[in-house]
Amino acid sequence: MPRFDQYDDKQRPDSYGQQDFYDEDLDGHGPDDDDDDDDDDSDEDDDEDEENSPIEIVAATVSTFDDPTLPCLTFRFWVIGTFFTVLGAGVSQVFYFRSNSVIFSVFFVQLMSYPIGVLMAMALPRRQFNLFGWRFSLNPGPFNMKEHMLVGVAANTGGTAAYAIDIIALERIYYRTDIGAVGAILLLITTQCIGYGMAGFVRRFLVTPANMIWPSNLVQVALYNTLHGAEPSHQGMKRQTFFMIAFVAVFLYQLLPFYVAPVLSSMAILCWILPKSPVAQMLGSGYNGLGLFNFSFDWAAVGSFGPLYTPWWAQLNFFAGVVITLYGVAPALYYTNTWDAQLYNLASADQYDEDGNEFDMSRILNDDYTVNVPKLEAYSELRMSPLFAFTYGTSFLTLTATLTHVFLYYRHSIYRQFRASRAEKEDIHTRMMRAYPNVPTSWYAGLFVSMLVVSIIVCEVYPIKLPWWGLLLAVFVAFVLTLPIGIIQAISNNRIGLNVITELICGYIYPGHPIPNVAFKVYGYMTMFQCLLLVEDMKLGHYMKIPPRKLFVVQIWGTVVGALVNYGVLAWVMEVKGKVLLGEEIDPSGQWDPRNTRIFYAASIIWGALGPARTFGPNSPYSVLLWFFLIGLVLPVPFYLLHKRFPNGKWHLVNIPIFAIGTFAVPQSPSNFVFSGFIVSFVFQYFLYRRHHGWWKRYNYVLSASLDAGTQVAAMFVFAAFANAPFPEWIGNASPSAEMCDMSLVIPQPVPFTLDD
Repeated sequence: MPRFDQYDDKQRPDSYGQQDFYDEDLDGHGPDDDDDDDDDDSDEDDDEDEENSPIEIVAATVSTFDDPTLPCLTFRFWVIGTFFTVLGAGVSQVFYFRSNSVIFSVFFVQLMSYPIGVLMAMALPRRQFNLFGWRFSLNPGPFNMKEHMLVGVAANTGGTAAYAIDIIALERIYYRTDIGAVGAILLLITTQCIGYGMAGFVRRFLVTPANMIWPSNLVQVALYNTLHGAEPSHQGMKRQTFFMIAFVAVFLYQLLPFYVAPVLSSMAILCWILPKSPVAQMLGSGYNGLGLFNFSFDWAAVGSFGPLYTPWWAQLNFFAGVVITLYGVAPALYYTNTWDAQLYNLASADQYDEDGNEFDMSRILNDDYTVNVPKLEAYSELRMSPLFAFTYGTSFLTLTATLTHVFLYYRHSIYRQFRASRAEKEDIHTRMMRAYPNVPTSWYAGLFVSMLVVSIIVCEVYPIKLPWWGLLLAVFVAFVLTLPIGIIQAISNNRIGLNVITELICGYIYPGHPIPNVAFKVYGYMTMFQCLLLVEDMKLGHYMKIPPRKLFVVQIWGTVVGALVNYGVLAWVMEVKGKVLLGEEIDPSGQWDPRNTRIFYAASIIWGALGPARTFGPNSPYSVLLWFFLIGLVLPVPFYLLHKRFPNGKWHLVNIPIFAIGTFAVPQSPSNFVFSGFIVSFVFQYFLYRRHHGWWKRYNYVLSASLDAGTQVAAMFVFAAFANAPFPEWIGNASPSAEMCDMSLVIPQPVPFTLDD
C-alpha cells in the first residue's frame, strides 16, 4: 500500500489479512458479530480446548506440533535475514522518492529465502566448530520453518523506509538544513525502537489470549506450512518454479517503463487525442491530473494498492471512494471555483498563497524555523488545492468513521476478548510456549527507558527542537491508545492511525513550530505502531512456536540494520537525484518525485507552522472541513441499520473507512493507477476467484509476490546501472513529459467544461 500521511502511513505488506476469509460473508463483521446475546456463544467443550485452539480458523491453520530442538538463530538465518533486510530497506528507500511506491513484500522474502536456505543447507559444511568453548555448525541440518520465519520477521521490521526518514528528507529538501549523520541515525533508531519497550506491558492482553487472533498472521502461517510441506506433483507446476518464471519475466518487462519507455507508466489517452485542450490535460494526466481514461502498464503503479491480494468487496469500497472523488467531487469543486480552485493545480499536494503562487515559507520563518506572525499576516494566508483540502476533510471522516464502524460491528467481540484476556483458560498454543523462557519485563523496561532518554537528547540537541515535555506527551498519547487500538487490530485487522490526533494535539499546544510538530507526530505514531508491530510478530511467533527471546533479538537486529541502510540510501539518492528532488531539475520520465516528502511538508505547514486553529479555524475557508469529524461518526450508522433490517442484503459489505481511504488516494499517489488497477482487481479478485478458483488459490498470492519482487529489483537495477546514463530520447520518453500532457495549458482562469479543442 502507498503511504497515507493523513491517515495510516505504515500499512504492512500483509495488512489485508482478510484474504483468507475471502467469502464476502466472512469479511470480518458478519451478522453474528453484533448480536447482543452472544457473549457465551464462543465457548467450546473442554476436551476440544485441550486438543486445539477454540478459534475455528486458528485450529484449521496453525499446527499443534512443535519440535523445541529445531535451531533458530543459525548462520543461515544471519546471512539470509541480513541480506533481505538490507535489500528491503534499500528498495523501500529508493521507492520513497518514486511517483508510484511499491511496498517491499514480505511474501517475496518468504518465497525467495526458502530456496536460498535449502541450497545453503545442501552446500555448507556440516562440521562442528569450537570457539572459546562455544560449539556451533554453519549447517545444523535441513533449513527449517523456524529460521525461515525469523528471516521474514527481520526483513519485515527493517526492510521498510522508516517513518522518521520523512523528517530528515523534509529538512534537507524544503528547510535546507541537515541534522547530520549521527543525529539522523539516532532519530531513526529511537523512533523505531521506543515502541518496542511498551510491548512487554501489553503482551498478556494481546498475545496470550486465544481470541486475539491477529488475522493477517494466519496468512503467513499458511504460506510457511505450504513451503515446508510436501507438494503433490499432480497439482501442476510447483509454486517456487512459478514464482521464478514470473519474477524473471516481470524483471525484464519492467526495464521498459522504468528506463526505455516511461510512457508505459502513464498513458494519458485524453492528452493524446486533445493535445491543445486544457480540460483534457487536467482530466487525463496521471501524474498531475485526475487520470481519466489513463492506463498504466507499469506494475509500480498498477500494483500500488494491492489488486491481487485485497478482497473484491474491499476493492469495490476503495475504488468507489476514488471514482466519486476524482470524477465527481474534484470537477465540481473546480468548476464551481470552490476555494478559488481555478487558481491551483487541481491534483496537487503543494501549498499556495492567496494569489495562486507557491507558498514561500522563507518569507514567514525566523532563523530558528518558527513562524513570524507579523510577517505571515503581511504576506498571505495558506491556500491548498481544492482536492488536497477535501482529502484532509475525508481523513477526519476516516478517523471517526473507523471508531463508529468498529463499535457497531465489533463492540461485543472486543468486550469478550478483553474479558477473556484476564480470565481465559490457556489454549494449547500458550501451553506449548511454556517450553521456552519468556522475555523478562526488565528487557522491555530497559529498552523503553534508554530509547526515551536518547530521544530527549536527539530532540533537544539537534535541529528538531521538540521540547522534552512534548516528547513525553507524544509517548503518553501512544501509551494510552495502544491497548484499545491493539485489541481492535487483533480482532478485526482494522488499524486506526494516530497521525491526525498527534498533529492536532501538537498544533494546538505548540503552534508556529513546523519541525517539532512533525517530530511529535512521528514519535507519537511510531511508538504505537512499532509496539503493535512487535506484538503482531510475537503472536506469529506464538503460532509458529518461536522462542520469544530469539524473536526479540531478531526484531531489534532487523530494525537497527534497516535504519542504517535507510540513511545510507537516502544520502546516495540525494547525491544522485538531489537536483531533481530539490526542484532544480525536471525529470522527464515523471518517475522521480518527492511526493511523500511534499505531503509531509504540507503537514508541517498546516499543523505546525500555522496550526489547526488558523488553518481550520472559524476565519478560514476550510473551517467547513471540521464537520467531517461528525459526518464520519454518523455515516456508518445507516448501513449498519440496513444490515440489521436486511441481514442477507450484503449491507455489511459497505465499509465507510475503506471507502474514505479511497477518497484521499489522490493526490497522496498519482492517479495513473485507477483504470488499470481496477481492471486487474476485477480479473483476479472476481473473475479468476470465481471461475478458476483452483488456479487462484494455488498461484494468486505467489504471482502477487513475484510481480512486486521483480518490479522492486528492476527499479534498484535501473537506478544503480543507469542513473547517469539516460536512454536516448524517443517518443516513449519524450521531453518535457513522457505522458505527453502539457500542464502549462491548465491556466488559472475559468475553462468551459468541454473536451472540444
